[in-house]
Amino acid sequence: MIKVPGSKQGYEVIEYLTSKGIATNNTLTFILPQLIDCANSVKRGLETARKNGVDLSKWRSVITHMEGRFGNLGGLKNFAAEKGVELSDGEIRLAELAIFKKAYKYLIQNNMPSKMLSCSLIVGPTVNGQNRIWHLEEKAGANVVVTCPPSFIEKVLFLPGVEKITFEKDRILQDIPKDVMDKLLRVPYFERGYAEDGYTRDEYNTHPSLQKTAEQFSKATWEMVDFAEKCLAKN
Repeated sequence: MIKVPGSKQGYEVIEYLTSKGIATNNTLTFILPQLIDCANSVKRGLETARKNGVDLSKWRSVITHMEGRFGNLGGLKNFAAEKGVELSDGEIRLAELAIFKKAYKYLIQNNMPSKMLSCSLIVGPTVNGQNRIWHLEEKAGANVVVTCPPSFIEKVLFLPGVEKITFEKDRILQDIPKDVMDKLLRVPYFERGYAEDGYTRDEYNTHPSLQKTAEQFSKATWEMVDFAEKCLAKN
């Protein structure tokens, strides 16, 4: 699969690649408008591909939601504080899950061919002294892809009390509690990210999560390039 960022330019690329029968992974996505834009771009690309008789036997599409990066890296807690709203770690996790669940239901209700991919997962919160993994628990029953790096797997395996966690059938389809949603919707950063039309395509590149993640990815890429250059210089 070719990874394509959820930028203003990215969705034009995804639609084009899909029209050629090329599998894509839409990365750097954090908000509902991006997720929906990708689904519709893929749908249009597939319509073009079928019209042109393109071989789709090896085609597939996943839409990545970088959950923890929306809440933590994007600064949800700080944006909420600016509006006089104090959010707990659990409420931040539920904010991320609210976007994921809404996108998941959108794909099903509109018969979209893409599949959701969940990444940047975070262990937590702690509820009444019990450690939880809401990023996993709330997806029980979902037909999705979940990216779990070794660091996350290790935290889950050795989480105190993990054996007490039970998974509820079809939890993915249950809504986030209304009182939590009412609180979250008081924060423009979340409200816009949760609304289908909260951002235009021209605004994607301005989202804090995208900008900060792009900076991190670019830095890591240059570190790899510098390392390779040093190795080649030695030879």
